[in-house]
Amino acid sequence: MNPTFESISAALSGLALRTSAAVERRRALRRVSRFSDHRLHDIGLERDWDGAILRDGRAI
Repeated sequence: MNPTFESISAALSGLALRTSAAVERRRALRRVSRFSDHRLHDIGLERDWDGAILRDGRAI
């Protein structure tokens, strides 16, 4: 089966969307990680003993 231009384009488009979402998620987590413990608590998050940001006891 030979890949067509459309299938290759669709695959690359999906990869670009996932990559963009991952970069944006990392950027947001980096921004939130700088918040104080009190501010995290105000928005419904908490900091674990190892510095991880938690929501409902699970890492985000």
